[in-house]
Amino acid sequence: MDDRLRPLIDDYKSTVARAVAALEATGIPRPASTTEWVGYDVPGRGQLKGGGEYFIHGFGCAVRLPDTSVDFDFGDDGQIDGFDWYRLSSFAGSLLSTKYGIPDETKLRSLIDDAHTSGDLVHSGYILSYTRDSLPSNFGDEDGGEQ
Repeated sequence: MDDRLRPLIDDYKSTVARAVAALEATGIPRPASTTEWVGYDVPGRGQLKGGGEYFIHGFGCAVRLPDTSVDFDFGDDGQIDGFDWYRLSSFAGSLLSTKYGIPDETKLRSLIDDAHTSGDLVHSGYILSYTRDSLPSNFGDEDGGEQ
């Protein structure tokens, strides 16, 4: 994987973990599946305990923490480490170039495509991608290969 992409993915995943912890502290549990998430009977938007706001959408949530914002979807089994190019780009904002050294969204998409081709990233079959090292060792066993 390109040396510029990994730090962006790691920062994004770390911020999503913080956002999920803030949701849990507010009384919104982490779901075990996307079906469970969409079935929760919680307000669609609200204030986070400790500061910030959340807005629930589809399979995910946009969270504004006191120091940053992040938008994410839960994976099929409630995973929080999936991403797509748009969410990475939105998360990085103007830092995409200055902090991560990725000049624009076109280059970001190219780096993600290259990481899929090399096998460093695995597509979920829906929107999200995952780093190979974040997947369970038996990933893809049900259908005899990668999903």
